[in-house]
Amino acid sequence: MSVMNYRKGTGAETSWIIEETSFHEKYTGKCESIFTQGNGYLGLRNSLEERYVDTVRGMFITGTFNKASKEEATELPNVSDIVNMEIELNGERFSMTEDNLKEYSRTLNLYTGETCRNVLWEGKNGNVVQLSFHRFVSYKNVHVIGAYVEIKPVNCDVKATVVSGINAQVTNNGAQHLTEVSKRAFDEKYLQMGMVTTESEVVIAVSTVHDVFLDGEKTEETAYKIVDDRRKIHAKIQLDIPKGETARVEKISTVHSSRDLEYTGSGKEPDKETVYANGLENLKEAECKGYRTLLQESREVWEAIWKKQDIVIDSREDDAQVAVRFALYHLQIMVRKEDNRVGIGAKALSGEGYKGHSFWDTETFIFPYFQMAEPEVARTLLEFRYKGLYGARKKAKENGYKGAMYPWEAAWISDGEVTPYITGVNVHTGEPLICLTGVIEQHITSDIIFALWQYYTATGDQDFMDRYGYEMIIETARFWNSRLEWIEENNRYEIRDVIGPDEYKEHVDNNAYTNYMAHENMRLAAQVIACIRDEKKDIYGKMQKLMQEEGTSLEQLEEELKDKMKKLYLPQPDEKTGIIPQFDGYFDLKEIDLSVYKNASVVGTVFHDYSGEDVQKMQAGKQADIVELLYQMEDITTPDNKAKNYVYYEARTLHDSSLSKAIHSITACDLGMEKEAYEMFMSAALTDLGQEMKSSDAGIHSANMGGVWQDVVMGFGGVRIHDGHLRIRPNCPKQWEKFTYPIYWKGNKLDVTVCKDGVEVINEGTAFMAEIMGQMVTVEKGKNEFLA
Repeated sequence: MSVMNYRKGTGAETSWIIEETSFHEKYTGKCESIFTQGNGYLGLRNSLEERYVDTVRGMFITGTFNKASKEEATELPNVSDIVNMEIELNGERFSMTEDNLKEYSRTLNLYTGETCRNVLWEGKNGNVVQLSFHRFVSYKNVHVIGAYVEIKPVNCDVKATVVSGINAQVTNNGAQHLTEVSKRAFDEKYLQMGMVTTESEVVIAVSTVHDVFLDGEKTEETAYKIVDDRRKIHAKIQLDIPKGETARVEKISTVHSSRDLEYTGSGKEPDKETVYANGLENLKEAECKGYRTLLQESREVWEAIWKKQDIVIDSREDDAQVAVRFALYHLQIMVRKEDNRVGIGAKALSGEGYKGHSFWDTETFIFPYFQMAEPEVARTLLEFRYKGLYGARKKAKENGYKGAMYPWEAAWISDGEVTPYITGVNVHTGEPLICLTGVIEQHITSDIIFALWQYYTATGDQDFMDRYGYEMIIETARFWNSRLEWIEENNRYEIRDVIGPDEYKEHVDNNAYTNYMAHENMRLAAQVIACIRDEKKDIYGKMQKLMQEEGTSLEQLEEELKDKMKKLYLPQPDEKTGIIPQFDGYFDLKEIDLSVYKNASVVGTVFHDYSGEDVQKMQAGKQADIVELLYQMEDITTPDNKAKNYVYYEARTLHDSSLSKAIHSITACDLGMEKEAYEMFMSAALTDLGQEMKSSDAGIHSANMGGVWQDVVMGFGGVRIHDGHLRIRPNCPKQWEKFTYPIYWKGNKLDVTVCKDGVEVINEGTAFMAEIMGQMVTVEKGKNEFLA
């Protein structure tokens, strides 16, 4: 019997409910991650109330970083545990095993963001008790978390004890990030812990309150005791529950920090007492409303989101619909939409994996969703990268280059590179394990600019370009201008000693993806320098002054860019095979049969048989590399060569990264490879959702959520930005009758429906020109139909 069930919902809830149908203690991490709740400010892993050996509790505040020590990397700290409830029923600790569970169901409602766990439990003494646990993180008041447990004895009276509160004894894999500053109980019921991060000195206030209800009526007639411990404060609640009646312990919590947006207008961070006082005040207001009202307020925000963002699939494949909504749900809770000081972590706010750092994942995989569906959020994400120019310039200088060299991993905007150089030790030799991505995986710089230009083309946001965009493009091009190496014997510029998207290949020369993307970055810079010289003289003057401070000029940079672009080596398809070499010498690498590793249920199995050095010498890739390039820059070769490259490289790609299959699906769509496209899509869509129960322990794969959206909209939906205009060339899967997705183009809200015989576009804005079904057409305001 499957553990995960995607067809729980019926009626109005069809394809909105994800269910865990049975409990296994060794698999707790799966649903802790995929059932994560949040609002972009808070992320709360859905760990169970009672403790189990492998439980990893996590609550994270976006954009809050700290170093546990000078030797460790900056990371997103685990704030505290406000989920834990230890329950005793007639003297027996409530805990689930296969022997004492008579019924079990745990669900996440994607439409409302609420989780529910229903358990029929039988104790060793034969007592049978029904327990129901509910929880949500508010999207209305982003500081609020609501939870409750209902306890209903079935065949006996029950004396119940519930111990619940705030536990700041949590760590990040053993690293302690918080110092306890204060611990208070107000009015003998409101509990609060004040903490500060050990290095970055961010003040955090976590507050909570419990209320008890018997058969729906609030009661004060319970034994209630406050229990204090180091980094911990709890309430001990004792209840007498008659057979057949229901007791409910409701817990409302708030989380505040000194970095909250509410404080940004003051020009300085608030003192700790202000943060504590605001947290307590918010808690009291939330308690007055109660769980149901707070949930309804949050639900109304979610309803507005779904009304605007839902993708509706008419399909015989129910799993496709729920999987797409699962991706949209996580895309909605992974970023604080109004806060340009924060990025998106590789695990979003669902776990400690990758320390909460932002990678190229954001711009390449997640950003296209926000660009086309929520352009105001896309701008916020690009403003975060603009603020990161300080750290990018710092990194370029430290590495002997000019301009701005974006960090492979980013945390605080002023940090620069935060990729750990040493990630561990070889226990056999004692030698350190070196991570080179922060040093030589450099394509992220041009990835950011590629995303920036796509955004500008899709939105026409001139204000962004004037304030930020031109400077970002020019500064990153200055990096590439200083990064290129003139190779005399080849009579050309090259980019040597890099890591491309395929991270199983280190220290390679002329990685095709890196070279082409760098060339595009430089081309855009030369274009915008000419533009601002003629049309934006104030911006030109600002940038000229910056150049002159470093002993050069925009005119000199423009000439150098034009010269070097002509001479930069861009790997071309082999004349006989049509295959573009992934990097110099790729075709000389050893070929082996990868099928056993490609079909494995877990990633990295190739390293069971081969060392990293062995894999370096094989035609065996971690993820899409050339295929990624052909998706992003489709015009660099012919459609026939594109197909040849897809077939060649897919056979040599292990898909050991969650970033890989979504991109292969889109490219297969472009090539008319319907079967391969859908198989890759469903495999990507089930990366976290699927029946593999250890796939997501460290957190969800946030980039894959964006990849799944791209599969539907850019792949099957056929949306692309091409030659400055919107293009729609859909490929409706045979498994679907039709599907509808929303996008924005130049400020116009579009609802696009793809069916077997054509496309319908409802345009809520003004008329514009687009390429649809291979023809340039006018998309008028209102309903437009285009037949195949």
